[in-house]
Amino acid sequence: MGHPLLVRALLGGAGLAGCLALLSQAARAADAPDQRPIIISHAIGPLAPALFGTVTLPIRPTRYLDDWERARRDASNVPQMQALIAPARGLSHAQQVYYIQAAVQRAIRWRSDATEWGMHDYWASAQETLEHGVGDMEDRAIVKMQALRALGFSTRDLYLTMGNDMVGGPITVLIVRLDGRFLVLDDTGGMPYSTDRRPEFTPSLTFGYGGSWIHGYPARTQFRTATAGVAAAAR
Repeated sequence: MGHPLLVRALLGGAGLAGCLALLSQAARAADAPDQRPIIISHAIGPLAPALFGTVTLPIRPTRYLDDWERARRDASNVPQMQALIAPARGLSHAQQVYYIQAAVQRAIRWRSDATEWGMHDYWASAQETLEHGVGDMEDRAIVKMQALRALGFSTRDLYLTMGNDMVGGPITVLIVRLDGRFLVLDDTGGMPYSTDRRPEFTPSLTFGYGGSWIHGYPARTQFRTATAGVAAAAR
């Protein structure tokens, strides 16, 4: 699915309150064909994991609140989840991450939301996806997140991140914090990789159990286009 929720944020004389209001307005914006990157003139503190060289700002993404509410539902007691994670129970955390990445790709066949749910974009809960046995990239990422949660990973270390890949276009991935580094579980079925190994991926919006954040780049850095769909918050 496309990811239209981005904003060009300039932090300066407007102050923190003005910037947060600007971001809240952006969260309600819809598809606007703007190719400019997010620009942040200075960081305001470590509010979320610094991924791919970005800084973050908190945001309330109204467009995705219902989707995230389903995504964050605990599926630990769902029979299909118990069956999925059973072979991984005795593994180390690192081994569990690799196992879940491969196991979910095998267990959940790809199917579009339009075909399965009759909607352009619908984030199914992990239980819904496991019961149906099909889903798209968001659905698989959600199942991976809940599978690792069921295996004992802290929710503080699990993040659903939307962004743009220079090769694959708009994508949604699961990011896991493990031993002080971040691993990316994408929808290709390949092995998880650390965030420093994928410079062509630009994160735009991250959902976590502690909040949601928009990503940008410090003004002193060289910018890259953030995503194919950018919502202009102010002109």
